[in-house]
Amino acid sequence: MYLAFEELPADIKQQIAELTINHDASLDSGGNPRADFKGTGANHPIVRTHPVTGRKCLYVNPLCTDGIEGMPDAEGKPLLEELYSLCTRPELTYRHHWRKGDLLMWDNCSALHIAVMDYALPQRRRMHRTTITGTVPF
Repeated sequence: MYLAFEELPADIKQQIAELTINHDASLDSGGNPRADFKGTGANHPIVRTHPVTGRKCLYVNPLCTDGIEGMPDAEGKPLLEELYSLCTRPELTYRHHWRKGDLLMWDNCSALHIAVMDYALPQRRRMHRTTITGTVPF
């Protein structure tokens, strides 16, 4: 998401610099309500400054972003679609090809991620998730 932000034209960087998105994690990747979800949505800046590195990155997600705060959908949706298409360009993505014993870690402050079922049943994916409390996005 660092590279996606850095690739933006200056006028779009300026346009989104102070904008905030509505983030709603109550739906799963198929758009269905999560049975175990407890909580409400939150507002986050579209451009986030990493609390450790100080680098700016995009902080949007097509599965969880539910519009731009204070912006009509007719204006906000095309802008978000432009950001999503940039974030998912192949040259800005990493695809892990799993092998037995692999461990993968990423920084949620600056990575857009999705699980892909790239294995055949009856194989199973075994995952342990650890989440560390972070800072308030800025």
